[in-house]
Amino acid sequence: MRRSFVAAAGLGIFVLVAAVSTSTEAQSKPEPEVASIPPKSAFASLSAGNKRIATALFEAQTTANGATPMTLEEIAEEHRSGRKWGDVFQAMKSQGLIEAATLGQVLGRYDRARHSRS
Repeated sequence: MRRSFVAAAGLGIFVLVAAVSTSTEAQSKPEPEVASIPPKSAFASLSAGNKRIATALFEAQTTANGATPMTLEEIAEEHRSGRKWGDVFQAMKSQGLIEAATLGQVLGRYDRARHSRS
């Protein structure tokens, strides 16, 4: 019994010393510099379905009234910031950028045009 107690105590001390020395080594080593990774673009971070919607909205824009069209990245950023696609559509429509009555019309026209191109 005494041998197992001594062996267990010795093992416990060994583990404690190993943990402290490892902790000390980790603190004394300088942190490696991590290369700065540029953030993903708003459009690139969208799912395939959301990319389809953003592209459809982008292509549906008209410049007939002289309004500056939104870039694909700006449209994607609107959605990434928490706005729903319907709200993005309504904002673009109120700015005169889109003439379609509904987001469904925008998507339907985009899908038909895409299908006829293939």
